[in-house]
Amino acid sequence: MSAPTPAPGDDRPREGYYPDPSIPGYVRYWNGASWVPGTSRPAPADGEPLSPPPGV
Repeated sequence: MSAPTPAPGDDRPREGYYPDPSIPGYVRYWNGASWVPGTSRPAPADGEPLSPPPGV
């Protein structure tokens, strides 16, 4: 599974939800270094916020 693409001028992707590369239509939490297990969930509707998963 690959990491999300870093922001321009940044050397690594920021923490947050990104499209899950293994499940189309889902998002998964990236902690800035790796994917967090058990955080894959259906992608929210446009404009619907997602808070970080518990314990992250």
